[in-house]
Amino acid sequence: MVWCALCALTILSVTLVEVGSSSRSRVASVVVVLIAAIKSRLVILHYMEANRAARHWRFLYETWIFLVAGTLIIGYVLALMRG
Repeated sequence: MVWCALCALTILSVTLVEVGSSSRSRVASVVVVLIAAIKSRLVILHYMEANRAARHWRFLYETWIFLVAGTLIIGYVLALMRG
């Protein structure tokens, strides 16, 4: 089931990038980063079996995913605002 979700999210990401026009590419870029964060979470929890880890480890994994995605999105938005 997780593998199917990962494949569907990959197809969605590719579709967003390929079909998106230049005006939508900014939004699509942010959505692709969010999709990548969701995919990372699924891989870490299910394939690396972090869902069986102690709560503090799982909290660290999930926080790391949130911080990385947030940093990428904030950096991208700030770069767009600068130029």
